[in-house]
Amino acid sequence: MRADHGPVVPVELEPGVHGWLVTDYATLISWSRDTTTFSHDARLWRDFTEGRVSPDSPLLPMMAPRMNALFVEGTEHQRYRRAITDGLGAVDPEHLSGITSRYADRLIDEFCERGRADALNEYARMLPLLVMNDLFGFNEKQGLRFVTAMRNLWQGVDAEKSNAEAERALSEVVSDKHREPGDDLTTRLIQHRAALSDEEVIMQLLLVIAAANEPTSNLIAASLRAALNDPALTGYGSASLSDTALNDLLDRVLWQDPPITNYPAIYPRVDVPVGDGRVIGAGSPVLLGFAAANHFFVRENAEQMEESTNRAHVAWGAGPHRCPARDEATTIAIIAVRVLLGRLPGLRVAVPPEQLRWQLSALSWIPVQLPVEFAPQVRQPSDPVEGTPWSPSDSRQETSEPRQPTSVSSGLSSLSNFLVRLLRGS
Repeated sequence: MRADHGPVVPVELEPGVHGWLVTDYATLISWSRDTTTFSHDARLWRDFTEGRVSPDSPLLPMMAPRMNALFVEGTEHQRYRRAITDGLGAVDPEHLSGITSRYADRLIDEFCERGRADALNEYARMLPLLVMNDLFGFNEKQGLRFVTAMRNLWQGVDAEKSNAEAERALSEVVSDKHREPGDDLTTRLIQHRAALSDEEVIMQLLLVIAAANEPTSNLIAASLRAALNDPALTGYGSASLSDTALNDLLDRVLWQDPPITNYPAIYPRVDVPVGDGRVIGAGSPVLLGFAAANHFFVRENAEQMEESTNRAHVAWGAGPHRCPARDEATTIAIIAVRVLLGRLPGLRVAVPPEQLRWQLSALSWIPVQLPVEFAPQVRQPSDPVEGTPWSPSDSRQETSEPRQPTSVSSGLSSLSNFLVRLLRGS
C-alpha cells in the first residue's frame, strides 16, 4: 500500500465508509501531538454525523462519539483522564502483581496435568479478564455479563446489542458501589474530585476495561510466541526469566507485534494536504497504524536498532492520548509469561508456525489458537485467591487422597470456570 500511495493510505472502513491509514512513524507521532489540526473527538466524523454510517455498523462501538477520555479533547479530556490516572495510580503494584500471579497459577492448574493446552484461549485471554474484574470490584454475576458482552463486542458479534449489554452491566456495578463503596477502581471513579456523573463513570469504565482486556490478551499471546522462539529463554532457568530479559522481550514484541494494529482514529479539523494533490477532508477518520509505523521505523533504522535497546515504539500511542495503563498492562504481561514458563518445563508450541490460523481485523491480528505442549505437572495447592470479590464455587477439604484431574479447578471462582467454557466456544 505504501508503494502505491505513500505513507498515508486511503482505505475503506466498510462499504461506502472511507478513511485514511497513517503508516509513517514520524507522521503518526506528529499528528497525534498536533491537537490544533487533529482531534480524537468522533463528533467531527463527517460520515457519521451526515448519516452515511448504518446504525448497526460494527464500526460504531469502536468509533462512535462517547463521553470518555479517548473521544474528547481539552478540558473534558483532562478531567476524564485525571480521574482514570488517579484511579489507576491508587492500585498497589504489589497487589496487582499478587493477584495476577495467583490467577495465573489457578489458570495453569486447569490444564497442567494434561501436558497440552491452548495458551491463548485457556490462559492469555482469561488472565486479564480475571484481573480486571477483581480490580474493578465486579461481583460474579456482573463479571459474567460484562465478559460475555465485551468478547462479543471485540469479535463483532451483534455489536449494538453487545455494547448495550456491557453498559447495562456497568450501570449495575456503579449503582452497587454507590450503596456499598469498596477499595476498587469503580468506587474511586465515583468518589473522584472530578465529580463524574454516573453516565460518565460508566463511559470511563467501558473505555479502561475494554482497552485493558483484549489488547493485554494479545500482548500476552504475542509475548509467549516470542519467548518460545527465543533461544535465550528456552532453558527457563532463573537467569532466563529475569526482569531484564522479560522486559527486553516485551519491548521487542511491542515493536514487532503490537497488540493493537490500526486504532484509534483521529479527525482533522480542516482539510489536510498529503501530497500528489491528495487531501484528507475535514472530518475524515485517520486510523493510527501503530504496527505499520513500528515496522517501517525498524526497517529503516535496522542498524541502529541492533546496537541498543530502543523503547520509542508507538504501541502505546503518542501525544496526550497515550495509553494511561501501560505500566499495568506490562506488569500483567510479564507476570503471565514468567509464571507460565516457570510452571511448565519444556513448554513448546505444538504445531509449526505455518499451521497457526489467524484472526484478522482492522484492530488486531492474533492466532485463533495457540496450542502448546509440555511435561505434565502436578497442580499447586488450591488456596483461596485473596482479594477476590467472589467466592470459589468449590472449596475442597484437605485430604491424604491423591488429587484426581478435573475439568474445573477448585481454586477458581465460577466466573473463571465460565470463562473456560466461553473461550473454548462451548
